[in-house]
Amino acid sequence: MFPRASIAAAAVAVVLLFSATPAAAVTVDPAPASRSAAQWSVAPATAAGPDGRISLRHTIEPGAGVDDAISVTNLGTEPTAYVVAPGDGVVGDSGAFDIAAGDPRDSGAWITVEGLDAGAVTVAPGETRVLPVRIDVPAGVTPGDHPAGIVVGVTRSSDGVAVTNRVGVRVHLQVAGDIAPALQVADVATTFTPSWVPFAPGVLRVETRVENTGNVRLGALAAVSGAGVDTASLEGDPAELLPGDTATLVTETGAWPLFALFGTTTVRPVVLGDDAVTAPVLVEQGFTTVAVSWTGLAVLLLFAGTIAAAVLSRRRGRRTADAEVPAGAATAAAEPDRAVDAAVR
Repeated sequence: MFPRASIAAAAVAVVLLFSATPAAAVTVDPAPASRSAAQWSVAPATAAGPDGRISLRHTIEPGAGVDDAISVTNLGTEPTAYVVAPGDGVVGDSGAFDIAAGDPRDSGAWITVEGLDAGAVTVAPGETRVLPVRIDVPAGVTPGDHPAGIVVGVTRSSDGVAVTNRVGVRVHLQVAGDIAPALQVADVATTFTPSWVPFAPGVLRVETRVENTGNVRLGALAAVSGAGVDTASLEGDPAELLPGDTATLVTETGAWPLFALFGTTTVRPVVLGDDAVTAPVLVEQGFTTVAVSWTGLAVLLLFAGTIAAAVLSRRRGRRTADAEVPAGAATAAAEPDRAVDAAVR
């Protein structure tokens, strides 16, 4: 979701840094821009101006359309030309919602922003301009969520590098029809890191890859449980998954070095924001991982080696004693014979 800005309740900034060369790579910084950095704000609006909504939210039948509006406010001290462009909604690597750069391929292409001159609008200092927005959904489109957004940006050059600041409004666009929220666990990877203290609990890291196999967005939380595993509860901020997205949920908890741990990762689907959907049931996936205390194993081996050495030493002592007893007995038996010989002589 876009965080609140000082004037625009739903304004969000994403800063794109790229060189002046068209083929250069684009780096996305998802951190929101402050008023001093962006110097403008964008918000959902009516004809009178910003209306306090967080986003543009519509459910539209295939082949139908709807009208809405956004406002652009210049917070700076100079007239500024802002480039306005709709785009497809995505969740970036950071897990935050973003608007894809480039030409839209899905719902971003269904949005038209009016009141522009060659894709831009010039706003005087302190002025707020309201721009009508039209959303037309093509016939035959798949039901479900088709996230999008509208960005308003300014590009400035510094030392041969073009810096574009973009502030955007999120568009929650759902195509009416059969809604099927669903998550599934695609994979579970586990790692056990033993403690340096022999036989003490180590750290179990469980990476659960979750896929949104439904047609609406969902949040996801993961928990871990099992014999010898400290249960990790379903807490924290859920990861947002758009339809078709995957996300890796990482859970770390304590676990005993039992040589083998058998546990379960549980994924709880979460309804996000004001979405009017029913969350599906919990999804569970079992796992097994090796859990060895290497320092404890070294202690056991050392202890076993000490005992084995003691047993071998004791056995060798007995053998030596047994070998000396017959020799001593033979010497004692020979003494009377010598006495008899002396008497006879």
